[in-house]
Amino acid sequence: MRGAQWNSGGLSQAKRIALERKLHDDMVLFCLLKETHLALAECGALKIGGYQHVGKARTPHGGGASILVIDGVGVEVGVLEKEVPERATVTLRFSANVSLTITSAHLPRKADTSSESLVTLLGSSGPLVVGADVNSHHVLWDVLRPSGDKGECIVDWCVQNDLSIAKTGSATRRQPGTTTLSSPDITLFRDREISNWTSALSTDSDHYWITFDAFVGTCSKYKLVTQFPKILPPRLVPRIHGARAGLEGAVASRKSRGQPRPRMP
Repeated sequence: MRGAQWNSGGLSQAKRIALERKLHDDMVLFCLLKETHLALAECGALKIGGYQHVGKARTPHGGGASILVIDGVGVEVGVLEKEVPERATVTLRFSANVSLTITSAHLPRKADTSSESLVTLLGSSGPLVVGADVNSHHVLWDVLRPSGDKGECIVDWCVQNDLSIAKTGSATRRQPGTTTLSSPDITLFRDREISNWTSALSTDSDHYWITFDAFVGTCSKYKLVTQFPKILPPRLVPRIHGARAGLEGAVASRKSRGQPRPRMP
């Protein structure tokens, strides 16, 4: 099942046409959109050919979040939240026993990040995929920028809540007007396999177009390729995708500086 996520930086008519084409070309079943910048009436009236739309409009505090799901899939609307993290959530029902909760989330650059705010992303138990623009950096998902406290907080929270991060370390954003790259967009998941995570330069936004494959069906928990740095207690080892060389480098760098791991607020 193909999923996608994109910080669109607004959804003009031209961007909507490009988005619809991309969804069909990539055979996307669901798409997690951030920063749509849609007013209330625009959000309610948004139509993308072949897809159901659930979303929240922009507010003075957030740019709006939307989810597109291909026609024919059962959708239960969940949280549409304007507080940090701004998010839209739905549950996809494939059969009586098979479902997947998906969330489109955005953490503003200047917003504080804490376990109390992040916990709202967890929802109820069961399979979960969260496409998030976290506006933060950590070596596990962004080798282009130094790790920061906000990134450390998110990693610790993932460890504590048994969430995995699907990410290759490749860029997901290009600074407008420059060649500066960063990687603030990640995909979190629980109880389902995520594979083939890729990001591709978008001509319609400064953020890249991201696609991935999510396995839906009866399966055991996915075993990830790369383990977390061994400086954590074994019981807190999360399942996080990433380049082993990058992970080992992060551990060696931290040890050489003698820096303790920062605690969450």
